[in-house]
Amino acid sequence: MKLKKILIDIVPVLVGILLALFINQYQQFQSEKAYIRNSVESIILENEENIKELEYALQRQATFMDTLESYLDQDEYTLADVLKKAKGVYSPDLKSTTWKFLVQDSKHTLVSYEFINQLAEIEKYEVLVNRYNVKIGDIIFQPAFFDNPRMKDVFYILFSDFGSIEQSMILELKSFNEYARDTYAISKDSKPNG
Repeated sequence: MKLKKILIDIVPVLVGILLALFINQYQQFQSEKAYIRNSVESIILENEENIKELEYALQRQATFMDTLESYLDQDEYTLADVLKKAKGVYSPDLKSTTWKFLVQDSKHTLVSYEFINQLAEIEKYEVLVNRYNVKIGDIIFQPAFFDNPRMKDVFYILFSDFGSIEQSMILELKSFNEYARDTYAISKDSKPNG
């Protein structure tokens, strides 16, 4: 009799504990799911801004390249002259804070290897773009190079490569955004919460 009474008293307590654990685990799962979705939406938005920045840079760089081609074989015009005529040179200012934050957060284990791998591919292009920006700055701010008419040739080669890297990065960003939207069922007009 006592055993039966103890069991009758314990069963509701055990069911209550198990139910509380289940609810807690479910809430944690939903919270993590919302966190990842919000992070992915933020990454997509940041990528879209980077795509616009790269497309604008390519337009400005095309203007520069047209001007540069016009004066390439004219030694009386220096790189400084070409830069003035083209109204300067533009290099993109790219952002990658959202996905770097996600990858450094302990919750990065909630996304797939493919997800992280695609972001790593984008980062390779970002590193290349930043290296080109530094190289361009090194040339522009060195008077010995800046006033040398033959540096136009160097800039021509440099910008030809730079443009193809930027175009490849745009393709990677678009590919990731498509993958992320499909994987996390995110619509094109969705914005991150928060």
